[in-house]
Amino acid sequence: MKKIIFSFVFLFVLSLVQAQCALLVLDDTSDQFVWKDNFHQIYIEENKTSDLNQIKELYKKGYFKEPEQETPRIKNPNHNLWAYIHIANKSRINENWLIELYDFHIDEYDIYVLHKDSLQNHFTGGDKDPFNDRKIKHKNYIHPIVFAKGQEYDIYIRIKSKQSVAIIGVIRTFDNLLAYSNQEYFLLSIFYGLMGIMGIYSFLIFLYLREKVYIYFSFYIASTIFYSLSNDGFGYQYLWSNYPLFNDHTQSLAVYLFIVSSLLYSGEFLHLKTLLPLFCKVIQILVILRTLLFIGGILFLPRLTYYYQIDVVILIFLFFMGIYSYSKGYKAARFFILAYSSLFIGFSINMMMILGFAKNDYITVYGLNYGAVLQMVFLSLAVAERIRIINKEREEAQQEIIVQLKEKETLKDKLTRELEEKVKERTKELEYKNQQLDAFVYKASHDIKGPLRSILGLAKLGVIDIKEPLAQEYFKHIEKSSLRLDGLLNDLLQIAKIKDKQISATLIDFKKIFDDVKESLINIPSFKDFQIDVTIKQDRNFYSDEKMIYSIFQNLIENAFKYRDTTKENSILTVRIEVDKQKSVIEFADNGLGINKDLKDKIFDMFFRASELSGGTGLGLYLVKMAVEKIGGRINVETELNKGSIFTIVI
Repeated sequence: MKKIIFSFVFLFVLSLVQAQCALLVLDDTSDQFVWKDNFHQIYIEENKTSDLNQIKELYKKGYFKEPEQETPRIKNPNHNLWAYIHIANKSRINENWLIELYDFHIDEYDIYVLHKDSLQNHFTGGDKDPFNDRKIKHKNYIHPIVFAKGQEYDIYIRIKSKQSVAIIGVIRTFDNLLAYSNQEYFLLSIFYGLMGIMGIYSFLIFLYLREKVYIYFSFYIASTIFYSLSNDGFGYQYLWSNYPLFNDHTQSLAVYLFIVSSLLYSGEFLHLKTLLPLFCKVIQILVILRTLLFIGGILFLPRLTYYYQIDVVILIFLFFMGIYSYSKGYKAARFFILAYSSLFIGFSINMMMILGFAKNDYITVYGLNYGAVLQMVFLSLAVAERIRIINKEREEAQQEIIVQLKEKETLKDKLTRELEEKVKERTKELEYKNQQLDAFVYKASHDIKGPLRSILGLAKLGVIDIKEPLAQEYFKHIEKSSLRLDGLLNDLLQIAKIKDKQISATLIDFKKIFDDVKESLINIPSFKDFQIDVTIKQDRNFYSDEKMIYSIFQNLIENAFKYRDTTKENSILTVRIEVDKQKSVIEFADNGLGINKDLKDKIFDMFFRASELSGGTGLGLYLVKMAVEKIGGRINVETELNKGSIFTIVI
């Protein structure tokens, strides 16, 4: 009898111990289930020798405890972190699931899935393995698994890593993975595209002006991109997927390059050699010390490469250096302060996550991305502030000359002539620089088209050659974004051509121009279903610039097609052309979406789009207005929302 009572007591205590971990229920209310709070328990194994059976016994004895943090981390490379999750599939729809680990810096992991105390699945992986060995090619660790309906399962997860990593994951469906991955990858692609364009543009400015601040800025942007690639898993997936040993050091290398480039760029931007020579020496010393720390960590003591607390201190130093520079009268430093405040906050949030003081979420994982984008905005304002200060100094110099002329009346005539000569000389110089700037913008836009066409061609080849559906989706996104950027560059080049073009009047054949434009647009999907009616009433010959007329027709027809109302049975554009002795009137009337009357005065502004449906560049109507004014005409628009628009050109 005592044995029976003891057995019941033991089973009761055992059930209480095991009941500490709440049951994670998979049901039809959601398609993803993140384990957090009390849905998992952890155990830190110091000897790293236990097998699964021993771990199961340790769990039954109560060694597994609820984590003190929502996303527990392993910080000691000599320990193993074990986690236990108890789940039940109550879903009536799904049996096929995915189990995913978010932290892609994990060196090694084992996932044991048990059903009724029998091992059903055993998954292994980590960033020590080549990326291409993964069954599902994703930056996170993902494994497909079957959970039978109405059944319960025990999951044990072992994690080993020499750097601080988190155990946080999710059980989700395939559809949920596709949806969130497309969104995440698309946003990251936009981020890298913007940063890449900014870096290329800064490098082109360096080639043009030969100022070190721009090459340092390019280096800084490149290091930010590299850090982000190492921190979000994109780099290992797309760039160095076959080099796990290199991947093992990319984060520490990226942080080192990011800090060094920040020091060099900050010293040059704030003119420390002139304003604060002592701080300039401090920056040089910090660059040397940070380099020695990184090399020492790589060669002798690997843990040195993960002391990111030092880098936070360096960023604080740069922040206060900007404040001190501003207090010494360098006004452009105020935007530098805002820029590094944004970067410091984003970098610190990310470091807090890496060091285990903050949980893993979109804010902490992509903290540096947010900070970097804000920093670029403020640094752009800082450049504008530098230009304003230079102009102000120039104006002050001119005012000083005028005061001296008034004080020295005896030299008035002579100084006046000299001033006039200086003004002429500076005017010529300014005109020359403006021409150079226009040429530079034109050349930069033209030169970007070559690499852009290469990206577009590679994306198209990817769609053809790579049959994996997810990869094809990514290549289609790249192709679509590249086409948009190509359209923008074409419009910018067309603006430059219209601005510089000399008008050449020739006899205009409206019907031929209309047919040519229609032929150029015929390959656009659904364009054949777009009805265009043309009426030409001409009493005399009409002479103007043929290319300008062609540009006007093309952009107005494209505008009517893009903003057509697809809910209507027929989309119609009516073109009326009347030429008499007094004037020429060209009218484009459509039954499309129309424009809100409050926005009517803005539609000819550069980059303005009345609707996001078209996905255009916002330059079409701006080009039309430029071309109309170039040939001596005027344009007017009458529009009503959901009724259509009428564009009237009078020449």
